[in-house]
Amino acid sequence: MSSIERRGVGTADPYYAQSVRSAELEADGWLLFAGLMILFTGFWNIFEGTLVFFRSGFFSSNPALFGLRTWAVIWIGFGVLEVAAAYGIMDGRNWARWFGIVIVGLSALAHMVSITAYPWWSLFILAIDIAILYALSVHWGRAVPPAEAT
Repeated sequence: MSSIERRGVGTADPYYAQSVRSAELEADGWLLFAGLMILFTGFWNIFEGTLVFFRSGFFSSNPALFGLRTWAVIWIGFGVLEVAAAYGIMDGRNWARWFGIVIVGLSALAHMVSITAYPWWSLFILAIDIAILYALSVHWGRAVPPAEAT
C-alpha cells in the first residue's frame, strides 16, 4: 500500500509517522526563519526610526511621501508591531501568522515608498519581507491527527 493510500487508513505505521515528523520540522524551520527575520527587521525599523531624530544626514534624501520625521514615526510603529508579531509567530499562534502577513506586507510597501531616502537598505529589507511573506503564507504547520494505538 502506498503512502497516499495509507493516509486514509489511520494506522500507526512508524514509517509514515516519521515522514509526518520531518514535515513538521520543515514547517517549524520556516516559521523560525520568519519569526527571526521579522524580529530582526522590527528591531532595525525601530533603530532606523530613532536614527532619524539624532542623525538625519545619514539618509540620502527625503522619501517620496511625507517628511523624514513622519517616516521615522512610521518605521518605529512598524518595528514595534513586527516585534510583537515575531513573538507570536515563534510561539505558533495562528493570529500572529495573519497579523505578520499584514504587517510585513505594509512594511514592504512603506520601504518601497521610502526607497529614495535609504535605497540599498530599503531594497534589502524589501527582499527580506518577500521571503518572510513566502515563509508565512506557504510553510505554516498543518494540524496532524494523532496516531491511533494498535
